[in-house]
Amino acid sequence: METKKTFTLDSDNICNAFQKTIDWIQETQLSITSKKGKAYIKLPFIIALVIAILVPFALIIGIIFALAFGINITFERYRKKETSVQNKEIKSY
Repeated sequence: METKKTFTLDSDNICNAFQKTIDWIQETQLSITSKKGKAYIKLPFIIALVIAILVPFALIIGIIFALAFGINITFERYRKKETSVQNKEIKSY
């Protein structure tokens, strides 16, 4: 039995993809900690990404330090709590 999956590319799908990507970037932080748990740096992901693009040498040095000194580099994602609004039917009399 074959299953067929189709994907329609339209403006809603493209906008949703960009929105999900932007939300992911805003909700993610870069955290640099020691193995004992001492936090050295906490940056929003977008700032860490800009630093990595503008100064790629700093990214390489950071990776070398992480390997040499046992530093943990983690990406932490903090989701914002969404408030759900229930649609109520308005009756007119």
